[in-house]
Amino acid sequence: MDLKNRFKELIFTLASIPSPSGEERAILEYLWGRLSQLNIPLRKQEVPDRFWNIIVNESPENKLLITTHVDTVPPWLGIFPPRMGEDHLEGLGVCDDKAGVAIMLMLLEERLKQGKPIPATFAFVVDEEREGQGSAILAREANLPPYAVVLEPTDLKIAIAEGGSVEFEIRVKGKAVHGSCIPHGENAIERAIDLIGKLKRLSFLYTEHPLVGPGGFNVERFTGGDGELRVPDQCIVEIDFRVLPGQETQDVINEIKQILDEIPNVHYVVKDISEPFAIPTESPIVEKMCEAYRHALKEEPELSGMPSWTDAAHLYAAGVEPVVFGPGDLSRCHTPEEIIELVDVVEAFLVLDSLLDIWS
Repeated sequence: MDLKNRFKELIFTLASIPSPSGEERAILEYLWGRLSQLNIPLRKQEVPDRFWNIIVNESPENKLLITTHVDTVPPWLGIFPPRMGEDHLEGLGVCDDKAGVAIMLMLLEERLKQGKPIPATFAFVVDEEREGQGSAILAREANLPPYAVVLEPTDLKIAIAEGGSVEFEIRVKGKAVHGSCIPHGENAIERAIDLIGKLKRLSFLYTEHPLVGPGGFNVERFTGGDGELRVPDQCIVEIDFRVLPGQETQDVINEIKQILDEIPNVHYVVKDISEPFAIPTESPIVEKMCEAYRHALKEEPELSGMPSWTDAAHLYAAGVEPVVFGPGDLSRCHTPEEIIELVDVVEAFLVLDSLLDIWS
């Protein structure tokens, strides 16, 4: 069976095992059983309340880490079970990131079969789609390699920068009255809509990073009213603000708070903060990834930025220089249109296989 069809079967198998964040046990047990057959060092790294990470081929001599996450978003965000096409797969997690898991498995199995060296530590981590606790624990390792490849869908571009974010939960208060007495009430939903309009004038939103792209924000949740004949007195809005490399996260937070604090009967909390990062093009991991790409695919790689938070952020904060790389279109992930083209999976595998040859 050729490599493409082997990947088709493997990704289909992996994507057929439900593994939303917090429910990764089944996929971890499958991976542990498969990896245990390889006669290679393995260990479980406990992640409190999140099962464990699987660390493979760990050695103080390794200067490279290859990692991806085994969890997915909740099933209702995509198609499950997955579906096979002739040259692609569709369904929850096939791209984000069961394709990455399959590539890592295949790299280990093929190189061991061929007697080729594996000069890298491999880590399969949990909880990337929820709180990132898997990579947070991984990043605390004492002998963490100084360079990393984090497998995520980048359309085979080599991402050397990553956007961060600040997530706010905002509660907008109004005044409830009978729905036929509109002038005597204050509609919280309308107040929240006005608030979003004011937030669109934030200055940091109108900058652009050459690799990551423009700033912006995403209204992730907008909840208010109960459908009864009354003016709604509360609206809850959750907004994720993008932070670009070069921007100071605290400055972004302060600018948002300045607007929120000027509006009466608005209460908020900062739910989550993730810092952006960028590594230099002269970094050894960037140079070797570009060399591996040229060798494997006979064309010039494209450097890019990752607009979304990934496990690379925790590694970077721990002093690792990571690139983000992998097959697939990020924009279709977390939706019923998630898809992975098998030719892209094979090409990503060839690039990383070449990287391990070069790193040796």
